[in-house]
Amino acid sequence: MKSLKNEMLKSLLFSIVALFFILFVLYQAVTRFVIKQEVSKARLLAHSLVHTREYLSKFAPYIQFRKKQYFSPFSLTPAYAVGEIAKILSKKDNIYIRQLSDKPRDPKNLAKGDELDAIKYFRLHKNSKDFFIAHRNKDNPHIFYAYPLRMEKSCLKCHGPANKIEKPLYQELVKLYGNKAFGYKLGEIRGIIAIRIPFDQVKSTIKIIFFKLLIVILIVYSIGFYLFLNINSKIINDIMKFNNYFSNTFKKNIYRPFKKDVYFKESKFIKDRINEIVKAIKNYKKDLFNIMYYNQLTGLPNKIRFLEILKRNKAPLILLDIDSFKELNYFYGEKIANEIILQVAQRLKTHKVFHIKIDEFAILKSEVSSKEELFKFTKQLIEKLEEPYYIDDFVIYLKFRAGIAWNQRDFLSLLSALDATKILNKDIVFCKEVKHIRNAYKEHLKWIKKLKSAIKDNKIVTYYQPIVDKNKNICKYEALIGLIDEKGKVITPYYFLDIAKKSKLYFDITKIVLTSALENIKKSKYGISINLSTMDMENESMRKFILEKVKNFDEPSKITFEIIESENIKASKKSIEFIQTLKEIGIQIFIDDFGSGFANFDYLFALGADGIKIDGNLVKNVLVDKRNEVIIKTIVEFAKQFNMKVIAGYVENESIFDKLKELGVECFQGYFYSKPREDIIT
Repeated sequence: MKSLKNEMLKSLLFSIVALFFILFVLYQAVTRFVIKQEVSKARLLAHSLVHTREYLSKFAPYIQFRKKQYFSPFSLTPAYAVGEIAKILSKKDNIYIRQLSDKPRDPKNLAKGDELDAIKYFRLHKNSKDFFIAHRNKDNPHIFYAYPLRMEKSCLKCHGPANKIEKPLYQELVKLYGNKAFGYKLGEIRGIIAIRIPFDQVKSTIKIIFFKLLIVILIVYSIGFYLFLNINSKIINDIMKFNNYFSNTFKKNIYRPFKKDVYFKESKFIKDRINEIVKAIKNYKKDLFNIMYYNQLTGLPNKIRFLEILKRNKAPLILLDIDSFKELNYFYGEKIANEIILQVAQRLKTHKVFHIKIDEFAILKSEVSSKEELFKFTKQLIEKLEEPYYIDDFVIYLKFRAGIAWNQRDFLSLLSALDATKILNKDIVFCKEVKHIRNAYKEHLKWIKKLKSAIKDNKIVTYYQPIVDKNKNICKYEALIGLIDEKGKVITPYYFLDIAKKSKLYFDITKIVLTSALENIKKSKYGISINLSTMDMENESMRKFILEKVKNFDEPSKITFEIIESENIKASKKSIEFIQTLKEIGIQIFIDDFGSGFANFDYLFALGADGIKIDGNLVKNVLVDKRNEVIIKTIVEFAKQFNMKVIAGYVENESIFDKLKELGVECFQGYFYSKPREDIIT
């Protein structure tokens, strides 16, 4: 973030640098302008001399001199006369004017240095009309200008081929100058008019013009500088007013209109916008307070408000929960579910009640004097809440549970007491009764630590238990999981899998089993069954992982996924769609633990199952419980009708094996044939 003052200071410094640069450029421009003016003067002078030569070239042939004369016989010839004129002008104007040639008749008119360069230039550039150089050295600063003298027709009378010049004239020229400067042709360069202008005169002119312009620029710059500082000061002043306003109001969470006068219209526009924002913030604060502290459906104070009040009010607490509200919402729909919540809130409104979650309400009960009185009040309250609810054409009955914080009056204790109602299968639980549940939580934490360590140290191991047919031939294997503890002992999933499901570690375990099983199956002619839960299929990351693994597998028909039966899968659209995707790849789908309590034959069709694994509890008691025998027989007959395979797990002995064969079961798994082992027969 940049400072406006610093930026303006930088701009000021930049403007000063720019001013010096402009002055430098201006000085150079003035210098070039003055030099061009001096060159123009020299050009005009040269033109005058050339025109004089032209005039004399026409006039001279008619002039005659007496023999005894004080003048040269060529006194009025163009070259001679103009040379004399140049001497007079040079002396008068203190400049150098000469007619020069690289082949002069008079040695005094021999061209040198710049003069020779000019003659060479004109000979190379036949159409060029002048030549100039500005010499700015310390020794002899001057401007050199040259104008070309080209051979005209009249010039050839004295400078043409010797045999074509009149004899008396030729003799006179030779007599005076020797046999020089003859043989020129029309248009050839004879020489130049050279003019040298001393730089002292030029410098004086440059200084006068530059200083006049400098004064004008400094006046303009000073006015601009003053205006810049003035505007800058007013801008800073407006900004400081805004800054003070925000420091003294918004910073202190005070929202009042900005009332100070500002100078600029743009600042006025900002001021108006600020006041609009202040007004909007005030309205928003009211709305936000309601959103933050009150439930939008019931209008009751919410969990945040409840926790704030708990900091200063240590009254006994009751937390009420509607049993199975999720299923009720799913069955009746959101509209009726919301109406139920509104009616529950209405029945609770005579108490100091807070709406914690959609199906949870908390009550502060400061009037009670004993634990027994609080229990009695809670029981009566639940009875009132469980009276029928009449909504549209429906009569709806609700079941409530309650957790009570009497000794430890904090939200965590209250929540623990409510959670304990499910574990203890009671309608009302005090937080004191949760102590042994907390010990169970500690045990869970210990197992999570073990699981993390086992995953990190590659101590999660996959075992394989054969599944055999009636002749005890291996059909395929089931991949099972085991944990190797620090003592090298193998621990079965019974002890840790449910705990893993309550953390993200469960997905890591699924990935280990799937990866290991697919690697091993590549080496074997047998297929493999892998357990898959609704939890796996509901997780997008796991779905992607599974699909990547099975799509890259050469023989997907060797893979069977055993879906762990759960009533949740019926409502899981993602799971059903995922199962269909697996089947399209060529993977078989079996239902694990079928008959465990959620058995529903329609469920098999919904999932498009290829087979069934009968619940182990039915299998273990098939010899002693006739009902189990009937259930298994019914499952087998149903499966055969729809071309589904049936596997029986937990086959512990030969008697169970024989009984299941009698009932028509096709495949068997259990310790009767083999316990799980680390390798697969290839």
